[in-house]
Amino acid sequence: MPFLGEIAALSAAVLWGGTTLAFESAGHRVGAFATNLWRIVFGLIFLCIALFFTTGKVFPIHATGEQFMWLGLSGVVGLAIGDGALFACLVILGARRATLLLSLAPAIATVLAWIFLDEHLGSMALTGIALTLAGIYWVMSEKNVPEKVHGSLWLGIFTGIVAALGQAVGVILVKFGFRTEIDALSATILRMAPAAAVLWLAGMVVGRGPALFDVMRNRRVARLIVIASISGPFLGVWLSIIAVKYTAAGIASTLLATVPIVVIPIIIIVQKTVPSLRAILGTLVAIAGIAFIFMR
Repeated sequence: MPFLGEIAALSAAVLWGGTTLAFESAGHRVGAFATNLWRIVFGLIFLCIALFFTTGKVFPIHATGEQFMWLGLSGVVGLAIGDGALFACLVILGARRATLLLSLAPAIATVLAWIFLDEHLGSMALTGIALTLAGIYWVMSEKNVPEKVHGSLWLGIFTGIVAALGQAVGVILVKFGFRTEIDALSATILRMAPAAAVLWLAGMVVGRGPALFDVMRNRRVARLIVIASISGPFLGVWLSIIAVKYTAAGIASTLLATVPIVVIPIIIIVQKTVPSLRAILGTLVAIAGIAFIFMR
């Protein structure tokens, strides 16, 4: 099928954009921590089911100890900590600005890869980083935006930066996990399982165990989280794997990073909120910067 990879990448971006709003709504009702935990739990269940139908196993026990270590650590940093911060940012700043701040991740990952993996950092990458930072700063410094801030603006920005940093460090750790051969579905499960375990342990330590189960008694929240988990951590991840497989990595990565653009029309339709021209142009500049980074 022509352009299968490109279609898969854009489909994943649309799914991720839609699930971002669903998780934002759930986060306002039950909190960022519980939303992130249950999202990972249900995503893990669906991925294990997919692994069973493709390999006959429900868990990748064939993985090496090194893969368990690096991919597990990546999941804790990227999913438990990074996505936990993203969900807090979603609750404070809303989907549009949270996903825009998350687009810092490719720039951070590029710099970290240059430092720790000795990857080349040329003029295209530097230009892309500059454009991404400029676009994000231009949008985030705008006053009188239509979306409400639920809490502190600076706390929202901080959690967004932590989310981007967590995702970037998670990507670097994944690279160590892929130094030996393992399929993408198994690798994703090895990331999610430790992240879920760490979040459950954290919830128990702070005495929130019973409250976490009470969350799922709210049928509306439970329905939101389950549906969003199917379309985001499960179908979205699956489509992203297809995208990387059937098109160039730079093209796939750039298209997958268009979530902040995809979110804009969804917000207009669902939340009846129209971002300013400055917000739209700044987002486009940031995405152009990401394209420069991946096309270097």
